[in-house]
Amino acid sequence: MKTVSVFGLVVLFLTSCSQLKLEKEEVASVIRTEKNYPKVYEYEINMTDPASARKLLDAGLEAEGLVTVDKTQKLKDAGQPIVHFMEKAKPYLLRIDEKYDNVQVVKVADMDLAEVTSIQLQEDNKNATVEYTVAYKNITPFAKLMKRDLSVKKTERASLFHFDTGWKLDKQR
Repeated sequence: MKTVSVFGLVVLFLTSCSQLKLEKEEVASVIRTEKNYPKVYEYEINMTDPASARKLLDAGLEAEGLVTVDKTQKLKDAGQPIVHFMEKAKPYLLRIDEKYDNVQVVKVADMDLAEVTSIQLQEDNKNATVEYTVAYKNITPFAKLMKRDLSVKKTERASLFHFDTGWKLDKQR
């Protein structure tokens, strides 16, 4: 009887050790590492494009003193910038695009993982689908160019796979 009890305890111990658990803190750590959170949310502005200039005007960025837009352009000036960034915009200017020297990259906000809201571990305990929210902080005036309200958290989904080295994010999703 004692051998059966000991054998039962050993089996119970081994099965409990082989069960994988996935905690919210571990998921948050994996996502932050793999997705490089916190990071800067960027927007590209084509300084020679009339449509980009119109967006800046419609967003009221010229009225705020961040940019000036040339309303008219002579034929000889085609391809020259019609959007000019003022001193007030300098804290938000990140870089000129590497490929196109007429594209200014601006900071819209800082983004970071806010919270892991759900974890669905698959039956094999090797895959998990997680849902999390991303929050935007330090929102700049250039956020007016975005189609969404950055004061509202964005819900994202990700797939995680368990390897011998730990949980990894599925980069294809």
